[in-house]
Formats: sequence, structure tokens, C-alpha cells
Amino acid sequence: MSLKKLLFISVAMFATLLLGACSGSKYQPTSAGSQVQFIDTKPAASCQLLGKAEGRRSSFFSGLKTHSELIRDAASELMNKAAAMGGNVIYNAQDTSMQYISDIAPTDAVMVGDVYSCK
Repeated sequence: MSLKKLLFISVAMFATLLLGACSGSKYQPTSAGSQVQFIDTKPAASCQLLGKAEGRRSSFFSGLKTHSELIRDAASELMNKAAAMGGNVIYNAQDTSMQYISDIAPTDAVMVGDVYSCK
């Protein structure tokens, strides 16, 4: 095998590993993040609003994922951020991506919501 071919294969393998590392664990729910629930009714008065959080999944390193797959990753990141804030409930979660463009060109998937701590 020529040195040029070996160098090309090495660079290709390194790039594949690097891209895989960039796109993985951030979009998996942590143990705390998996305890966070999405709700669509206003939380009880006993719940404390902690603030707004955002989950984002870049389409640049995601490969050939659909918008649904990207928004699922964004939701996982949102759940992890909510847990890090001390929350266990996300209310009024919305997909704020520019979906009308995503059919033509990939765009980032973005999900935002209000984070609450409910006992």
C-alpha cells in the first residue's frame, strides 16, 4: 500500500471518529434528564418556575437525519439542561426551528420550554 493511500485512510478514519464523538453523548438523556417530563397543562401553583431552557441539534454533523430525528435530539438536550437547572418538568415546549426551510436545506433543530421544579 502506498504512503499516499495509507495517509488518506488514516485521515478518513480520524475524521469519522471525530465526527462521531461530536454527535453522540450530548444528545442522549442523562439519568437525571430521563426523569424530566414534558407536560402540556399549566403546572400546579406549588411548582416553582426555574426559567427557560433550549435544546439544539445542529444539522451540520448529523448526517442524513430527518427533522423529526433532529428534534428528538434537541428534546434530549433540553431535558438534560432542565435537570441541570434542578427541574423535573418542562411546560410549553415548542419546536422553534425554521421548518419551512428544512425541506429545502437542513437547519438546526431547536426546542425551547419553561422549566419547573414540582415536588
